[in-house]
Amino acid sequence: MAETGGMRQRNTKLDDEKQEEPTMTKTIHAVYEKGVFRPTEKVDLPENTPVEMELRVKTEALVSPKAPMTEGLAKVYEILGRRHSSGHTDTAERHNEHQP
Repeated sequence: MAETGGMRQRNTKLDDEKQEEPTMTKTIHAVYEKGVFRPTEKVDLPENTPVEMELRVKTEALVSPKAPMTEGLAKVYEILGRRHSSGHTDTAERHNEHQP
């Protein structure tokens, strides 16, 4: 498309040629290492196939890695993860029993 005085004009010959190219869209997950994007899964394309990339940086990649969980904290999470059966199906109905 060409611009003239703030208006965009369509160059039909060039635009139509671009639209005729068959395209395939597929999401490929990759890691950027040493200046190269390395796919994390098998890519089914012939060698030297030209591709166009649109990058989306995964937000979790920007967060610093979590420190390993201590043994004590792991025990706390294990206890909190257990189901406790009090026999009451609606604990909210007993809410006022524990209020001052």
